[in-house]
Amino acid sequence: MIFNILALLLVGYICLLSPPASATSVSWNQRSFSIDGKPTMLIGGSFHYPRASPSEWPSIFSEMKANGLNLVQTYVFWDLHEPVEGEYFFPDDPQDPANLVLFLQEAQKAGLYVHLRIGPYACAEWNNGGIPVWMTTEHDDVVFRTDDSFWLTKIENFLDATLQVVSDANLMASQNGPIIMAQIENEYGNVEYAYGPSGARYVAKVADYAVNHPIGSEVPWVMCQQGVIASKGTSPPSNVISACNGYYCDNWIEDHISAFPEQPHMFTENWPGWFQKWGEAVPHRPATDVAFSVARWFAKGGSFMNYYMAFGGTSLARQVGGPNIITSYDYDVQINEYGFRAEPKFSLTAALHQALYEVQNTMFDAAPTPATFNGTESCETHTYFAADSDKCSVWLSNWGEKNECVFEDEGWVIPAWSVSVASGKAIEGANGLSSCGGLEFLYSTKGLDDSEPANELVAANLDTKIENLNLVSSVKIPTVDDSGDNIYTFDSPQEQLSLTKDKTDYLWYTATYDAPAANDNAILELEAGLAGGVSLMVYINGELKTTERSVSDAQGQLEDVDWATHEALKIPVVEGVNSIAILSMSTGLRNYGPYIERARVGILSDIRVDGKVLSNVVHTVGMAGEGSGGEVGESWEGREDGSLTFYKGEFAVTAEGPLALDMTTMGKGFVAVNGHHIGRFWSVKANDKCNACDEFGYVGSYNADNCRTGCDDFSQHYYKIPDSFLSTDSPNELVVFTETGGDPAGIKLVSMSMADKL
Repeated sequence: MIFNILALLLVGYICLLSPPASATSVSWNQRSFSIDGKPTMLIGGSFHYPRASPSEWPSIFSEMKANGLNLVQTYVFWDLHEPVEGEYFFPDDPQDPANLVLFLQEAQKAGLYVHLRIGPYACAEWNNGGIPVWMTTEHDDVVFRTDDSFWLTKIENFLDATLQVVSDANLMASQNGPIIMAQIENEYGNVEYAYGPSGARYVAKVADYAVNHPIGSEVPWVMCQQGVIASKGTSPPSNVISACNGYYCDNWIEDHISAFPEQPHMFTENWPGWFQKWGEAVPHRPATDVAFSVARWFAKGGSFMNYYMAFGGTSLARQVGGPNIITSYDYDVQINEYGFRAEPKFSLTAALHQALYEVQNTMFDAAPTPATFNGTESCETHTYFAADSDKCSVWLSNWGEKNECVFEDEGWVIPAWSVSVASGKAIEGANGLSSCGGLEFLYSTKGLDDSEPANELVAANLDTKIENLNLVSSVKIPTVDDSGDNIYTFDSPQEQLSLTKDKTDYLWYTATYDAPAANDNAILELEAGLAGGVSLMVYINGELKTTERSVSDAQGQLEDVDWATHEALKIPVVEGVNSIAILSMSTGLRNYGPYIERARVGILSDIRVDGKVLSNVVHTVGMAGEGSGGEVGESWEGREDGSLTFYKGEFAVTAEGPLALDMTTMGKGFVAVNGHHIGRFWSVKANDKCNACDEFGYVGSYNADNCRTGCDDFSQHYYKIPDSFLSTDSPNELVVFTETGGDPAGIKLVSMSMADKL
């Protein structure tokens, strides 16, 4: 069954004609949301403004509209807007990706409503979950995400500041603006168990503050993954809409009706893909399964569905959390990291959205729940009869994984793991309206086959070379005799964030050890915190001797203790005084789980060599030259191990289209273009958990480990350079810092495009 191409073309036509999204009132009942009194089906997609340049926003919004979306969902990142305690930063610079107001204005121009998720916690694979690190480093006794009085004061201040900014810009629905709903907290029900009674009190207090806010009271408020079922914590008050996140939420609806019979059903995060960590293969969710989850949701009574993400983009600089998450936030979604349509996911979902809009009036004019018929095994129909007309719509589902469903009355055969949608007219039976006849096929989630369009991202090497890419300097290994700014001495090691304030990935610990005799196998022992990823480099008398790195999953952090690993490393020492310098490197702070404030990075214990505790430990914050392109005032020849070295070069922009850097010949570090940090790189190979899936014939419940590819390749090849970072009329400066060496001559400038899959 081929999906309706004409319907897809119509979606694009409607996009071109769409007026700016605006509202004067928003309301809801048990069936739907109403905009200015009209029941409206809301089909949204997440797009985070800092993950793309402002110059890209209009084209991405245009593609979202072409996909048939009518709403954009974004977090408001607290750490971005209050980088210094008490100093709010909502810039009006049109080139600044933190310009929230401009982002929302561009969304409105594109004809998209807005669901504003104000946090305070975002998750979002964002550093520290979006909570400012100063909340951890400057306030030791505060317990985040509880009814702690200081925490409540700080988050209320942030909420006040955000709502005032968007209100001053006339962006609220009551001002003919696009913001039609807001969210307080995020997936708190997943972690509330860890906080006991304080968690329940917190839910009640933040919900009450939001709905009674002078500005916030103008729109509906949402809490996702909160309440409804026992494992998701305390239910919010009934005037806050409880919502579902996941790959599938259709079976959640029945529980929601029982707990909140007067609320519409919201699917705030439908995950059309997943994020990727260093050392992992590339995740992929088949397009037909995404469509299946959407169709089942609306078949069973849903009225709001949002893709997380619709456009994922790029986590620039040090924004990404995890730890150990790659900079690409592509998420395998309809609009990929470079702004291209990813097929067949884009076309299959666009056609589905058009079918949904065609039947929305029938659905929202019907009873709150559809008439359901359960056939044999996995076969079901859900039928909506309009109350004021003879129109009806039918959803024919097969949630089985093997056999077809045959609906003899309709004459349809429904493949395994698929849903078909049709519209028709009600046929009156003996007891009133009893069936929907004269069916016109609208859509099938398996409405494509391998002859339909499918494409993939490709990188074309450019003739443009990176010129004069030379070693600028190798960082000098510190000693206990060093002095100056950002150098501190303590009797024992200090936790990393307490000194770096997370302004850098790097902290040196330097001490001396007086060895009674030479020993090639002296034992260096310490405890290292894993909340920022664990990477340690140990230099003995100025020479690199040991590198310990982890690309393991750090999401499972214990909730009541500092999560750490014990390291016992063999090192060589000479008789007499030895200089021991240990570099601790983070790769993004933990963004998920309870007690984020307890996250610890760096060395958490005494440092011992053969049982002797080292004292008078010198701490050096950051990497000399890190913030100045490698110009450290003194140049050293490159060390043989290639570690801790800055390179600088330049290139001209001669190609159109998105550009990226292929960094696979380098080890691990970061890269900057024209002074803009574009992110960490790490050329680590993917693990062996690969299992390619049939894009068109996929069946069965999906999870992030189901469909992965690229086990024999690097986790990330290409690092996007945002257009706004580039100059077209003068050379562009490239600075590369490598922790572990590599071949800088192999760095390539590439142009990204899409090509048909063979």
